[in-house]
Amino acid sequence: MNISIAGVITGDLVGSTEMEEALRRQCIDAIEQCFSAFSESAKGEIYRGDAFQIYTVEPASLVEMAVKLRLSLIALGQDARLSLSVAAASERELPVRIANNSEAFTLSGRNLDAMKNARLAFSSDNQPFTSDVKLVLSFLDDHLSQLTVKMAQALLLWFDEPSKPHAELAEKFGVSRSAFTRIINRANYGRIEETLCWYADRLERYQRN
Repeated sequence: MNISIAGVITGDLVGSTEMEEALRRQCIDAIEQCFSAFSESAKGEIYRGDAFQIYTVEPASLVEMAVKLRLSLIALGQDARLSLSVAAASERELPVRIANNSEAFTLSGRNLDAMKNARLAFSSDNQPFTSDVKLVLSFLDDHLSQLTVKMAQALLLWFDEPSKPHAELAEKFGVSRSAFTRIINRANYGRIEETLCWYADRLERYQRN
């Protein structure tokens, strides 16, 4: 079995036991749509009705995947806890109930169990890298948690087509160009993009060491 550096996200829906079934189904559909969007570089599965796991051979995309997952749920007025890990991992075999005890999966699952009020957690097999990313993701976590439904919906649209003019995105969103720009500026989309670039650069440095 091949072992390489990979990324894993283990997550679960927040407050799923109190959700009406129709809303829970919407959340699951949103997660499955994310899986489809990630499918070229990742494998994902939902299990136990409200938990899910993603394995990716491109750990540089891990934080972006986490952001898109949370935005998809915040856009529905909901959220999830996500435990991210980067470490050695053998390929994910589905279904999830098939055990995978390689380090990335172990770290991700263990940290999810330890999470309380936070919505993003991070771990790796390199302590300096872990410390750096945990600090930055704590700020990103706070920011995402404060987004409104409309902000999350606008950010999702921008994430799907970041190179498109705001006027075209605004038309899809059903608002004026200035209104759309105002919404994503309030959502601090530039800082989110900078954070994703910072993480990818920091990961590259970690992998070189």
